[in-house]
Amino acid sequence: MNIRNIFKACIIVPAALAALASCNTEQTEYFNAYLTAVETEGQPYKCFFISDDSLTVIPLNYYSNIENLNTDDRLIATFTIPSGEITDPVEVEFVSFVQMIPQDILQTSSIDTVGNDPADPLTMWQSGGIEGTSRFLTINFIYQAAASGIQHKIYLVDDLSTENPDKDGYYHLKFRHDAKKDQPQLTASSVATFPLPEKYTAPGIKGLKVDFNTISEDKDSTLTLTFK
Repeated sequence: MNIRNIFKACIIVPAALAALASCNTEQTEYFNAYLTAVETEGQPYKCFFISDDSLTVIPLNYYSNIENLNTDDRLIATFTIPSGEITDPVEVEFVSFVQMIPQDILQTSSIDTVGNDPADPLTMWQSGGIEGTSRFLTINFIYQAAASGIQHKIYLVDDLSTENPDKDGYYHLKFRHDAKKDQPQLTASSVATFPLPEKYTAPGIKGLKVDFNTISEDKDSTLTLTFK
């Protein structure tokens, strides 16, 4: 994944922890959410959406933009809710959306060949698995860079030389950042999303533990997600 910062008016969406978040500007309430597309038939829209907190989202506009989407496409969206009430399902009018590019988990026995520059995952959550959608792991993180325009790389790695799951039932993955020799002058934030094959969510697996190389030495170097 090439890191691209995502900025939103009023709210930086990654902090929303996969739930609908709102901002009231000039008496118009705007909502931001992570969504997964689901193709359908017999409707004026090609897709409806499942939010990362499992609400069904029905579009009232943007039909031509939605026409280019397919099931499992991931979005960060800004919209209004004409009814003024969050229901399930909820009808929305899109203001904008950014399509995310899911990245497969990298499986390797040569973990030392994958970049390991510091980066701090802040939050992560699982979504999907309903209405025919795949499961996804989404990670909001910070990293350091210069204003050079050098594109960094992010990987979520399954180290095949590590025994998984551990004795407590957690599957360990590694969050890796390749800064491409960029200088750590500024702190930036971004978000990455990864499909979760059944290997990582099978019965008997309690959750995921993601290990990483921290920016700050006093920060815990593991983030834990327990499946519900």
